[in-house]
Amino acid sequence: MSVMRLATLIVGEVILLVASILVFRSAWTLLDEYLGKSNLWLLLIIGVILTVIGLIIVNYEVKCELQKRETAAQVNKNAHVSM
Repeated sequence: MSVMRLATLIVGEVILLVASILVFRSAWTLLDEYLGKSNLWLLLIIGVILTVIGLIIVNYEVKCELQKRETAAQVNKNAHVSM
């Protein structure tokens, strides 16, 4: 990976981080306004459950991508050996 591509990736990640903080803060304020502070435990539990589900999905997709790359590498290796 080139230095320029890595720098672009880091800038993109920083932008996403800052944007997610702003979105989180806005959503939190709206939830406090409309649902009240008495529902914070319920919202925390729902948030934890959704976080776990999201992490499971992301980890599954990463695992599939790694397996695809491993399979492609094996195919390339076998193609070079048979030549």
